[in-house]
Amino acid sequence: MINNDVIIVHKTELMQAKQVVNMDIIEEIKFPSRDSEWIQKVLIGGIVLLIPIVDLIAYGYLLKVMRGAMDGKSGMSKWDDWGNLFMNGLMAAIIWVIYMIIPILILLVSAGSMVAAALSRNTELLMGTLAGAAGGFLIALLLAVVLGFLVPMALSMYVKENNFGAAFRVGEVISRIKSVFGDYLMVYIVVIALWFVLAVLSGIPILGLLIMIFGGFYIGAVAYNMFGKVCARSKV
Repeated sequence: MINNDVIIVHKTELMQAKQVVNMDIIEEIKFPSRDSEWIQKVLIGGIVLLIPIVDLIAYGYLLKVMRGAMDGKSGMSKWDDWGNLFMNGLMAAIIWVIYMIIPILILLVSAGSMVAAALSRNTELLMGTLAGAAGGFLIALLLAVVLGFLVPMALSMYVKENNFGAAFRVGEVISRIKSVFGDYLMVYIVVIALWFVLAVLSGIPILGLLIMIFGGFYIGAVAYNMFGKVCARSKV
């Protein structure tokens, strides 16, 4: 005898999978603009990002966007409860730093060796150090790309459970990524592409800085919304 509940569960999973596979990237990029107050919300985000330390509030807001996407909500989240946004932004920053600690250390060592070699005024030592530092920078970049791939899922686990330690259950992070790998990779590539386009546009004289600041926040909202949708479907 076929269990109707099992059939319903499988149909639901198939519908969810189809929804994400058919994700319209163009529409997802337009996500912030579908909110009637999106201009004000993006302006607030960009202005907050300009202020050191206070900018953590903006990162907390992006986690709120992710939470909304995971809950199936549409539109940009409200700018409220700023104290909570700050704390969540602080936690997000710490999670990013911990995941990136190895690339950061490699960069620091490479940069430090270059400075020391330059101060020594030994040309032969400087040339050798430059070659080694270039290798260090390349390794750090590759590690940053690989480890950065894990961070969105780690952040989604923190957001879902409101538990800092959840972000560091690396085995579960990897397992969940595997369960939605195709969609997760697609979003990751799209986000990198958007940042590349933004970097090019930021070279426009005078307007470049404004494009980088407010465009960066816009892309952040797009990224956290897309990752929220995909991570919500992940399974251990």
